[in-house]
Amino acid sequence: MIEKQHKEHFLAKTFAGLEEVLLQELEALGAHNCQQHSRSVSFEGDLPLLYKANYFCRTALRILWEMDSFTFRDNNQFYDAIYKFPAEKYLSKDGTLAVSASLTESDFKTPLFPSVLAKDAICDRFRSIYNERPSVDKEEPDVQFHLHIYRNSCTLYLDSSGESLHKRGYKVSGHPAQINEVLAAAMIKLSGWHGECDFIDNMCGGGTLLIEAAMQALNIPAGYYRHHWGFFNWKNFDRRLWNKITDSADIKEDVNINFYGYDISGRYLGMAKANVQEAELQDFIFLEKSDMADTRPERTPALIMINPPYGERLEVEDLKVLYKKIGDTWKQYFSGCTAFIISSDIEALKSIGLRPSRRFKLFNGPLECLMLKFDLYAGKKSGYREQVIGNS
Repeated sequence: MIEKQHKEHFLAKTFAGLEEVLLQELEALGAHNCQQHSRSVSFEGDLPLLYKANYFCRTALRILWEMDSFTFRDNNQFYDAIYKFPAEKYLSKDGTLAVSASLTESDFKTPLFPSVLAKDAICDRFRSIYNERPSVDKEEPDVQFHLHIYRNSCTLYLDSSGESLHKRGYKVSGHPAQINEVLAAAMIKLSGWHGECDFIDNMCGGGTLLIEAAMQALNIPAGYYRHHWGFFNWKNFDRRLWNKITDSADIKEDVNINFYGYDISGRYLGMAKANVQEAELQDFIFLEKSDMADTRPERTPALIMINPPYGERLEVEDLKVLYKKIGDTWKQYFSGCTAFIISSDIEALKSIGLRPSRRFKLFNGPLECLMLKFDLYAGKKSGYREQVIGNS
């Protein structure tokens, strides 16, 4: 059983640009003293909160638990500080471990050396206590240690998540240019949509945006389909507490809206169908093979969100022609709706021919992108102004 709860320090990692969304999620779960950093949010809470953050947070990539923080002058002091850490509270003597490190302005030349030094210190401690040592498993360790080293300061973390939290567990078929689940969830949150109208993806690919939208509307936790987290392997894992937290999810049985996905490729649509079925959302998400220009809303208002090709992983003969088709279709047939598009191709975005009302700078992997919002209306209004996009 977990001992009496007290304040612990955690760090949630995310993509650049999503820090504020993640902070809001953590505060809603009861986290205290949340502070934004570059691609992360630090927060305080008890150990049940660690479980909650892993299960419910849609925009976190992983949750780290701060174990120790120290300064060091040389390699010996660094080794001694790690050696003193009671790793045996979390790792079994016959378990496996891995150590990774990130460096900023450090005397260490590469992350490999402090990682090996820390691994040796932990294993030497086990040998002194048990006369045997745990093994190293870089792929699926029982306990993953992280070192954040800045100059001569080091913070030691336990990685509670294991695999990245974007791996929800519902994807059985991968699109070659699929959007990351964490980014998709953040886009939906940034849109301000809360399930009050139909959700449409005119170019749905593998169906990620549709599934993430349906999960949010139905209040399905981000980790609902997932079967394993890193802390499952810890010696202090409290299965009863974990079950209590997962049982607390208030999942809706139904919503009075629908989710519509279209794609011109039968192959990609098949991928979306496989993923939707794995998520058991086929009663809510309707998929149809169709060219973008032939799509229509079943009813309005509706929210549209698409992740079209950028010309990076999927080759498109003329992106500007494609993006013009997107704008023309929205303008002609989706009056009364609100549309969002994400892309790294700024020039192609200008071909949409509509004036965006909002823009967000996001990252899809290493690609810096813009997500643009368009309020679609009948007739003509003031024309699209290139400078709204240009100064990103």
